[in-house]
Amino acid sequence: MTDELVIRGIRPDDVGPACDVLSRAFYDDPGALIVEPDPDRRRAACRALFEPVVRQAIPFGRVLVVADADGAILGIATFLPAGHDTASAEEMEAAGLLDALAAAPDAAARMGPMVDYLEEQHARAIDGPHARLEFFGVEPTAQGSGVGSRLIAAGHATLDATRERCYLETFTTTNVAFYERRGYRVVIEGIVPGTDIPVWGLIREAKAG
Repeated sequence: MTDELVIRGIRPDDVGPACDVLSRAFYDDPGALIVEPDPDRRRAACRALFEPVVRQAIPFGRVLVVADADGAILGIATFLPAGHDTASAEEMEAAGLLDALAAAPDAAARMGPMVDYLEEQHARAIDGPHARLEFFGVEPTAQGSGVGSRLIAAGHATLDATRERCYLETFTTTNVAFYERRGYRVVIEGIVPGTDIPVWGLIREAKAG
């Protein structure tokens, strides 16, 4: 299967399918459970709230998708370059955040404090220039097949070429292990306020070519 994959920069018509993939990939993620505890509403709420995050990252040219031989999107990785590791309010509004908040107001209200906490952790965990892996998701039926490994390796190749460190957050020990195998190390750990859900911040140093 991996021999037939195409990894490339995202195109405008990829945004919808890629966000659909994210909504399925993150359906059982602890962070998504905070945003929308109701399983019947979770996918739509996450889909609405994820889209502006993806759109905000596109102008920086680091959003990658992986497609199969038929062109179906199987995964997406939104890398933000150094200097743009945290989106501004203006950037998010330009990317459609207000429409997303209106589409899923209750979920957005739960997401806001979590995002604020993650940004506090981010500021404590790393300083100086660094990139950020905001979203990384693979279609559930394709997970474990090597799709995600190839996708993230493509993003890391760019980071290594530009000598950028990369920061990310994750809510599961399984993901921590996945990222540690790819050169990341845990630098901060906390509990999302008002929950019992842990979150880890990890850094990957650029590798010399």
